[in-house]
Amino acid sequence: MTATTGDTVTTTRTPPAGTPAPQGTGTHATLLPALFAEQARRTPDATALVDGGVSLTYRQLAERSAKLAHHLISLGLGPEDIVAVGMRRGAELVTAFLAVLTAGAAYLPLDLQNPAQRLALMTEDARPAALLTHTGSAAPAGAAVTVLLDDEATRAAIAAAPATAPEDTDRVRPLHPDHAAYVIYTSGSTGRPKGVVVTHRPLAAYLAYARGTYPSAARSTLLHSSVAFDMTVTTLYAPLTSGGTIRIGALETPGPSPALLKVTPSHMALLGTLPPQAAPTEQLVVGGELLLAETVEAFRARHPGVTVLNEYGPTEATVGCCVHAVRPGDLLPPGAVAIGQPTWASELRVLDERLRPTDDGELYIAGGQLARGYLRRPALTAERFVADPYGPPGSRMYRTGDRVRRSADGTLFFLGRLDGQVKIRGYRVELGEIESALLRHPAVSRAAVTVHRTPTGDTHLVAHVVPDAEQGADAGDLKTYLADTLPDYMVPSAFLTLGTLPLNANGKLDTDRLPAPDFAAVTRYTAPGTPEQTLLCELFARFSGATKAGLDDDFFALGGTSLGAAQVANKARRQGLGVSLQDITDHRTVRRLCEALATE
Repeated sequence: MTATTGDTVTTTRTPPAGTPAPQGTGTHATLLPALFAEQARRTPDATALVDGGVSLTYRQLAERSAKLAHHLISLGLGPEDIVAVGMRRGAELVTAFLAVLTAGAAYLPLDLQNPAQRLALMTEDARPAALLTHTGSAAPAGAAVTVLLDDEATRAAIAAAPATAPEDTDRVRPLHPDHAAYVIYTSGSTGRPKGVVVTHRPLAAYLAYARGTYPSAARSTLLHSSVAFDMTVTTLYAPLTSGGTIRIGALETPGPSPALLKVTPSHMALLGTLPPQAAPTEQLVVGGELLLAETVEAFRARHPGVTVLNEYGPTEATVGCCVHAVRPGDLLPPGAVAIGQPTWASELRVLDERLRPTDDGELYIAGGQLARGYLRRPALTAERFVADPYGPPGSRMYRTGDRVRRSADGTLFFLGRLDGQVKIRGYRVELGEIESALLRHPAVSRAAVTVHRTPTGDTHLVAHVVPDAEQGADAGDLKTYLADTLPDYMVPSAFLTLGTLPLNANGKLDTDRLPAPDFAAVTRYTAPGTPEQTLLCELFARFSGATKAGLDDDFFALGGTSLGAAQVANKARRQGLGVSLQDITDHRTVRRLCEALATE
């Protein structure tokens, strides 16, 4: 509904009758460990987690996480301590997250696929009190205590710990709903990533909404994406607080169809290239990027009985604060799909530059799902989490930087960004962070990074570089340099060398005059030497749009997309090569891909 509050119009939503309030007043109503423990007591013998050949019931998962939680407490860890978790996506990782939360601390997920420098930068900034990992992992040092979960002494200590969840009297300090639950790092415009601190209270509010809106979570989900991306919060905790089963694996991993699947629009396009069982049977939640009706209709043509839910929400508003449902049979106009109506605990305001209500302006988020702010960044927190002139005294609202339009019934439509932030494969990317990284290279004098969209709707980052006068800037060197410091989704697909950056009459960068990349051009060519290499080179060229592809050509630099990579993987598997989408994403060239396949 649309409610008038003072001088503004605020879009809010009321929970259906009989739905538990999203913000309980009691401590246990807003603590994730208690919510999980209550579910484990209700359904102890139900399957909570499936990871390949490993299957854990709720009782087993509760006992394992409780034992590890007691061990963490014995090390002095508790509320407001940050525990970095660096290990592969699997059952032990989920157990570690629950254990950290049960001990009262906050977890910092580390995606070990990210460059070592990036991980080191995050841990240096977060200053974790402990690191949970395994011997020989790529997790960075820097924590006060490192817990090697495969160490024999550690295993013995955990095995000897109590199998029941600790009480507040067992913890270093009592756990409160306003204590931190997790820290997620996002791209920063200053060149450094920033950590968003989410507490238990807004997390519980979001999960209460998710359980009511995504009832299929009580049956089964698939955990397929990086846990350093807060999209996985829905997949993890909505099932574990409602009795569902989490299966861990890639989208293309054979297995039963999940009832609920959460993906980005890029993932959604991939589903059309995968076997039908990769799609959910009941609900598909889409978030992280602009969703087009054409993408939805292509999916619905194959899966007409599935409800598609477009979920919008920055990390600062705890996963998702606005949802639009496209149910079977609903008519969907072409173009961008609405981001919809707010979750029960959120209030969404559309304001102009003077904070006056308007139907076309910047989106501000208020209510009970706001994060605490940015870790050790009080100035940035004050800049983005501002006083709410329309709420009760002391309340805040988050400036999203997103321009939206509100229709007469309160439905919101995303119109674009008001700054240099973009979304790539669902991840938030500040173009300024990539530019800052480029300018640290000694061969770069000036740099500008833009977004190039192909006619098919694929999104690519393009770096426009002015080299230093005394030395040239080689595109391959720059790509390698960035790959050592930035995650792969932030490394541009193309590097264009210019004599100067074009400026407009005001002396600002004129992005309209920047040249477009030619993804069909091959920067270097090394001929394949084996039948397997020849097949993969042909597939790389076919599904990237390049005229040809050699052994050392990066599929994504050629113009390939995640959808194209999935098509390469499918065609290769039909020819007998055990190639997955993740293999192509990780190795990117035919040479490295074949070397990896040879070691398996």
